[in-house]
Amino acid sequence: SKRDVARKAKSFVPILDWLPKYNFKENFTGDLIAGLTVGIMHVPQGMAYASLAAVPPIVGLYSSFFSSSFYTFFGTSRHISIGCFAVASMMVGAVQMSLLPGVGETNNNSTVGPFDDVTSLELSSALTLAVGLVQFIMALCRLGFVTAYLSDPLVSGFTTGSAVHVLMSQANKIFGVKMPRHSGTGMLIFMIRDIIKEIPNTNLMALGISVFGIVFLSVGRDYVNPFVKRFSKIPVPLELILVIIGTVFSTCMDLKQEYRIKIVDEIPRGLPSPALPRVSLIIHLLADAIPIAIVCYIFIISMAKLYAKKHKYRIDSAQEMYACSFFSLLSSFFPVYPVGASLSRSAVCELSGAKTLLNTLFSSALLLTVILFLGPMLEPLPMCILACIVIVSLKSLFMQVKELPRLWKISKHDFAIWLIACLATVLCNVTQGLVIAVVCAIITVVLREQW
Repeated sequence: SKRDVARKAKSFVPILDWLPKYNFKENFTGDLIAGLTVGIMHVPQGMAYASLAAVPPIVGLYSSFFSSSFYTFFGTSRHISIGCFAVASMMVGAVQMSLLPGVGETNNNSTVGPFDDVTSLELSSALTLAVGLVQFIMALCRLGFVTAYLSDPLVSGFTTGSAVHVLMSQANKIFGVKMPRHSGTGMLIFMIRDIIKEIPNTNLMALGISVFGIVFLSVGRDYVNPFVKRFSKIPVPLELILVIIGTVFSTCMDLKQEYRIKIVDEIPRGLPSPALPRVSLIIHLLADAIPIAIVCYIFIISMAKLYAKKHKYRIDSAQEMYACSFFSLLSSFFPVYPVGASLSRSAVCELSGAKTLLNTLFSSALLLTVILFLGPMLEPLPMCILACIVIVSLKSLFMQVKELPRLWKISKHDFAIWLIACLATVLCNVTQGLVIAVVCAIITVVLREQW
């Protein structure tokens, strides 16, 4: 019947249900303020995290814009911010470096074959399509339960270990030196060796800018914004201010020519035309797509449940899996890479007074404005400024180490899972670390059931 069709349509496209009931008087102001505030955060974070994924900075803006726009139609959480985030970006970067010989000045024995004529943008779009397909199959088969094996200690240990990789990957930008990029087991050891070797070649101007950027963001986050919070829900857009300062300073001092500092450089104006991803690559990317798909979903569903419980509304876990797959599949027709939910932006979204998913459309509108009109203005921005944004954003992940004493008291099993997840991720790489941690978690669950 028509009623059944309408009900089914509303379940798959929730905006058809909540938008006609939208209370303009009660919700619009909160959604507008939250959306614009989060949109301002999207710009510097999208550009910064794109460097982790070994793609141009503008791709971070495309990824955040398309994914958040599509999520508005299919998602059920009112507060999470869909877009670029560090862990997924790092996992994508690891895939790029292992499969493409020349990406990011990589220094590893990359395979060729199906990837010998593939660009980093083609690979990232194909990977996004593969991630979307994995999530769609998981949604169809009701496989969301697999995330039950990814306990809080496992995810915490994994993300802390990932943060170590993210931190080390930014060293070349902070010191202003060229370093080979590595992938595979033990890559962190080679990265540390290269950093020590290159310290005598440090670009002092890049290091000085980096120190200023890290201090500026740290002081702002720890002291300025807590003070401002007493008077306003809207935090000071520290990252955007730093980007503006860095861009102006770079332009005035001609940092690229005079000091050989790497800058963002060419940013195209306007939206890219849609194009079919290289479908032939999907079969070769499935092994990499599965852990990325799971990690992206974990971040989304865990934060969605957190805010739904706090604000007393219902989210649909199955629909969230479909939403993940839909925004990945649809976004893959553009130069993007896989994304998920950001901890920092979601927290700001909630604190800024978001009421409904309409706030995401306002964020997308601001991103679209930057992409269409303001992008070229950011071309002189030093890459070390983006590295500062990435590094300071890792603080909350590193602070998870504080959980260890509590876990030791509550459950030695959870304590061990945290350590295994963290150490496996640090000593191997992000993808391998997740696989090892999940296998160990499953084994311990089975053993506990047996004895």
